[in-house]
Amino acid sequence: MNCLKKNLEMLIPYLVFFFSPILPVLIATGILVFMDLVTGTAAAKARGEQIHSKKMIRTISKMIFYFIAIILSKIMECVFFPIIPLATITAGYIALMEFKSNIENISSITGINIWKVLINKIHQQKK
Repeated sequence: MNCLKKNLEMLIPYLVFFFSPILPVLIATGILVFMDLVTGTAAAKARGEQIHSKKMIRTISKMIFYFIAIILSKIMECVFFPIIPLATITAGYIALMEFKSNIENISSITGINIWKVLINKIHQQKK
């Protein structure tokens, strides 16, 4: 038991150091997913839909599996593909999906297609 405790005491700082670069990404992902729950609930209410606990439970599962995907991407990046920012790419894709979902929910509530406005502004910036 004492040996196990000593090994864990040595392992925990290493894990904290290893995963600390993706902590802001995990926090941001958590915020985006939680806000999607908030905006999705408000959008469903605005459309007169019933709110089901299954959809809320899905948010928890989605957050857990997004975190797993980001952590696995960080491991793959560090061990197998050090020149490819795999964790950043994975987290960026997840963040963009959640951001888009939030914007669509907000657009549904307000009646203003914010996503379309953003895409148009991005295209204008390219020119």
